[in-house]
Amino acid sequence: MALHLTPQEHDENPPRTWEVVKKRAGLWHLRQRGQENPIDSFATKREAEEAKKSGRLVDLYENEGRWFRGEHVPGWKPYKG
Repeated sequence: MALHLTPQEHDENPPRTWEVVKKRAGLWHLRQRGQENPIDSFATKREAEEAKKSGRLVDLYENEGRWFRGEHVPGWKPYKG
């Protein structure tokens, strides 16, 4: 799963810019600024806010940045931009 298609898109959408949006009671979406589709869903706002700071999505974002820079990411094929 990739979060972004290009290095520029990646750089313009770091986790601190992601939005937490309440969809209904017990359902909070985490999405990129200006996007309707969520990156992930959570039962509480607190969980969604925490996902902007640490966890698998932040790890994915960081690995994606390394991949775009041409660094080796275990299990990922080299980026061919």
